[in-house]
Amino acid sequence: MSGQPQRADARRNRDRILQAAFEAFAVDGHLVPLDEIARRAGVGAGTVYRNFATKEALFKAVVADRIDRIVDEAQSLLHAADPAEAFYGYLTWVVERAMINHAICDALSTDLDDDKTRKDTEFTTALDALLRKAQAAGAVRQDVTVQEVRTLLVGCMLMERLRPQPPRGRMTTLACDALRSATKRNETKPRNETRCEICATPLTPAPTGRPARYCSPSCRQKAHRRRPKPT
Repeated sequence: MSGQPQRADARRNRDRILQAAFEAFAVDGHLVPLDEIARRAGVGAGTVYRNFATKEALFKAVVADRIDRIVDEAQSLLHAADPAEAFYGYLTWVVERAMINHAICDALSTDLDDDKTRKDTEFTTALDALLRKAQAAGAVRQDVTVQEVRTLLVGCMLMERLRPQPPRGRMTTLACDALRSATKRNETKPRNETRCEICATPLTPAPTGRPARYCSPSCRQKAHRRRPKPT
């Protein structure tokens, strides 16, 4: 009987360590030291090391539950009526969560080409299934691989976190546009506009480069907001 309180105390210590680590990794990412996590948890550094031999072991334990949720979300979208909306919506959803949780960003941005952990493999498999369905629906370029999507996804996470001002999500929108098939991007549409598509203001012909479509950044943003969802 005397050992039972010790086991309960040990469980409580472990729970406090995991919660403190989750909060610390979410704010500071993978660089936070174990001593800082021990301080946040209100335990000694030795208690942390008894439960988790390395910071990497603690990090994996913390993000495992979050990665499970991300994988579950992908799997729940596999039978969505609109594969394009499911795929692009999922990418945006993941980036939004990584923007406020550095641990998720760090977890998904490592080991892209090395041997993967089980969680990482599950995420890649789920993402690949969404990608293939979107490609079959003609919403994504056929030459895109899941590893390329992961690389773009990680890039969006980092760029959105570093972006100093709103609108948030702009980098993700640009990346998604790059993934769309040519027909979805309307690449074959003639580009000989003479008036702004939003306010009909006459456009000044550009001497070089692509023809202008909007008279000002404000109209460009309005057009972006009015863009229909992918079908």
